[in-house]
Amino acid sequence: MVDWIAKKYGWEVVHKPWDWSTIVTALEKGEIDIIASGMTITPERASRKIWFSIPYYSYIHEVVIRADDNRTLDEILNSGEYISVQIGSTADKWADRLLAKGYKFKKLCLGSYVEALEALLNKRAAAYITDSAFLEPYLAKNPDVKARVKVLSTLGAPETYGIATRPQDVWLRERINEALYELMNSPEWNELLQKWGLSG
Repeated sequence: MVDWIAKKYGWEVVHKPWDWSTIVTALEKGEIDIIASGMTITPERASRKIWFSIPYYSYIHEVVIRADDNRTLDEILNSGEYISVQIGSTADKWADRLLAKGYKFKKLCLGSYVEALEALLNKRAAAYITDSAFLEPYLAKNPDVKARVKVLSTLGAPETYGIATRPQDVWLRERINEALYELMNSPEWNELLQKWGLSG
């Protein structure tokens, strides 16, 4: 998606892997110019620190367990066991909300959605909170993993991804929005969704 936008404007893009827990700080400090890595548009994020492009994808949060686990959601959330999440993600925030409601589990924060899923598979965690935009394509590419897990429940309403920018970068955000609108209304958009195993 970012490469398509860059091609439209003749920009050169440098893709930089970044630790999710410090990615907003990196944007604020100018170490990166945008975040285009499945970042959810939330009121907290969209306040002063970062401003978002128009939404480009909608997804739902999910509670995932091992396929041979027959417990209910309530039993899992009150098990006293670990539930794994990616640190700093909206899944992490969902775990905090559930704990604040009084559920009895322990939160296991890991560096990525993949690490959090592996904790479930390795029985370090009883469940795993993730989002469908990660899980569906990952399971499609890893049928052996798909056979070992199941979605127990969804959490909340659908949420959306946006490209994050600094508030003052108005010109950049306007160009991104213009390109996103054009891309999402073109045949290339469906090709991108299919390439990455996402539904429209």
